[in-house]
Amino acid sequence: SSGINAEYGGEGMDEGAAKAIMDKLSSTGEQFIQKAKSSKEDQEFMFFYSNSANGKVTSSVIEAMEGTVPADKPLLVVLDIPEGGKYSIVESDNPTPDMVDKVIEEYKAGNLSMKQLM
Repeated sequence: SSGINAEYGGEGMDEGAAKAIMDKLSSTGEQFIQKAKSSKEDQEFMFFYSNSANGKVTSSVIEAMEGTVPADKPLLVVLDIPEGGKYSIVESDNPTPDMVDKVIEEYKAGNLSMKQLM
């Protein structure tokens, strides 16, 4: 399964907006969990959330990415481990919960620019 990770640095997003995105990731993640349980197939997507540029998910994942990832800006990071460890970073100055669905749709359609983990 692929992972979608929402990250933000404290300066990049206010607490209310961060909570709305975290709630969206949680509810969307639950939909994928239930779909996997009912179909008895692997879960298509997993969701992780970090509210800090030094979060557990961030530090282990971003270390494997080339270049630097801004810690002061909200991000959605798509990881595709089954496809050889590819990733895409989606930055937004004003992220909304709807962005989660849009990123999933763009990923499924093959419209995200994916890079190889180092």
